[in-house]
Amino acid sequence: MQLKNKSVVITGGSDGLGFSLAKVLSAKGALVNLIARDKKKLDSAVKELGSNANGFVADVSNWQEIERVAQKIESIDILINNAGVWIEGSLLDCEIARIDQAIDINLKGVIYATKAFLPKLKKGTEAHVLNVVSTSGLKGRDGQSVYCASKFGVSGFTEALKIDLEKTNVKVTGFYPGGMKTHLFDKAGNPKANQDWMNTDKVAEIIVFMLEQDMNMVMDQVVLNKRMTQTSN
Repeated sequence: MQLKNKSVVITGGSDGLGFSLAKVLSAKGALVNLIARDKKKLDSAVKELGSNANGFVADVSNWQEIERVAQKIESIDILINNAGVWIEGSLLDCEIARIDQAIDINLKGVIYATKAFLPKLKKGTEAHVLNVVSTSGLKGRDGQSVYCASKFGVSGFTEALKIDLEKTNVKVTGFYPGGMKTHLFDKAGNPKANQDWMNTDKVAEIIVFMLEQDMNMVMDQVVLNKRMTQTSN
């Protein structure tokens, strides 16, 4: 897909991988529409990106909010479901509110955003839904029962959506990264020594390469891991 003048929606677009994607895509001439909960960070991101960017304050886990944003965006060619939160610990130690938040944002947020934007995605000649999942959506891990549940859900949703849309103009891809150097863990109150984890700008370049491929080129599932690091997620 030629990215110049394409309209892209990125959830969780104000920082981390979402903002890295916005930078690469806007540099290629795409119009990036960022969705995030924090207005201050969102405004800062849009200001840095310039005229090729719009910002929309919304919580992806709130259907009314995400539907309202979808109504404001005239057209869309690419949806990148990137928003997510971290939760860790044994199931007995996880607070109910944190469990609800993880499922609501990580899983329901992907479903809601896709449902809200799919009608407009189907109007174009070519479109793409790319779900940023996690390697925790492929393999169970110690202390990640709830997080894995949310990400395995996204993996299943992605695989089923591919089948639902295989005869349409909308291509669906699941992207499964390992640990990245972001503030995901700090925000959850579980800081990690992740200085040697994957750089989000580099990861964004790989995702954009995937988006640029022709519609008849299908990357069903791309797993990206780090190597030679001192810590793991």
